Amino acid sequence: MNEKHPTEKDNQNAYADWLSAVRRSAWGASGAFNLQETERLGQHLIDGISITATTGELPEFLRKTLREITEMAVAHGLNPYDTALFVFSLRPFLDDLLPHIDGKKRTTVLDQAGLYIFDVYLKSREELIINQRQDLLELSTPVIRVWEGILAVPLIGTMDSKRAQQVMEKLLNMIVETNSRVTILDITGVPTVDTLVANHILKTAAAVRLLGATLIITGISPVIAQTMVHMGVDLGAVTTRAVMADGIALALELLQKRIGSEATAG
Repeated sequence: MNEKHPTEKDNQNAYADWLSAVRRSAWGASGAFNLQETERLGQHLIDGISITATTGELPEFLRKTLREITEMAVAHGLNPYDTALFVFSLRPFLDDLLPHIDGKKRTTVLDQAGLYIFDVYLKSREELIINQRQDLLELSTPVIRVWEGILAVPLIGTMDSKRAQQVMEKLLNMIVETNSRVTILDITGVPTVDTLVANHILKTAAAVRLLGATLIITGISPVIAQTMVHMGVDLGAVTTRAVMADGIALALELLQKRIGSEATAG
């Protein structure tokens, strides 16, 4: 009995069936499925599997395709399993799509591609988390120009060493960019600080002075005040005020300005 070999029509039907399977999967539900893009990526995937089965190594164009697939999946919120499904869903159709390649080799290559996708997925998610954290740090560290020559930094939420460093760097850059002479650091919304954060505040005050400006700290709560005393943190060289309004009033006084008047005394 002669063995039946897949025809070109079998190949086309198998490819169409695979596209339908991807559309019905989480790729379709998430909105990640795009027929034109899926056809392009799928063809690259099949060509790459064919080459890898011969060479034993994933070619660069296949790696690029797998990275594209992963980035698309991450952007649409797909999990690692559903991301790899794009590749593994080819398995039942490979007899017709790649009949000239040994079944064991095809399986080995699919597994290689799947592992590569998992690796890229984890790195992409890690990069996304880092970028989101950076965005949150930017949003949580506003530097406001409240008056000509006066900057204000209202802090809200938990302060750690990394965020404190971010505050210092952003503040110092803004002082130089705006040629400001007084900066108000308001920590009313900060529940507590540790030794590292307290030291960062002292370093910030010193750095501000080196730039020829003055730092005023406002909103120190009784809890933070007691904590700093217990830690032996000396804020004697730093100007403080109870509330931000008092800090702004002092800043205006230092610059010999008053609201409603642009004139300076002297």
